[in-house]
Amino acid sequence: MRHFLLGALALALATPSTAIPSIAMAREAVAVRTGDLALNRPGHAERLLRRFDRAALDVCGASHVSVRELQRAVRATDCYARAMDEAVTAVGAPRVADLHRRGGPAFATR
Repeated sequence: MRHFLLGALALALATPSTAIPSIAMAREAVAVRTGDLALNRPGHAERLLRRFDRAALDVCGASHVSVRELQRAVRATDCYARAMDEAVTAVGAPRVADLHRRGGPAFATR
């Protein structure tokens, strides 16, 4: 089963001089399962972006169970944007990249 680690590179980019996270409670990496998805299928691409969203929230100081206001605030940070961008780039799936470029699933507005 394939997994993808999200966060370590994004956090390193967030603090250029050191790999220490800029958010004290942030994790360095979160494993994201990808092996059960066919990333050329639209529904699966959306499902992967949702998984990346949950992992990026976790890496950057919130979680999928945090209050909406906290999730919204974390989604507006550079940490979150970089984590999502790096994850989408690393997975290398054109349909996932296209969906991400178009704003991804509606999770950002919930």
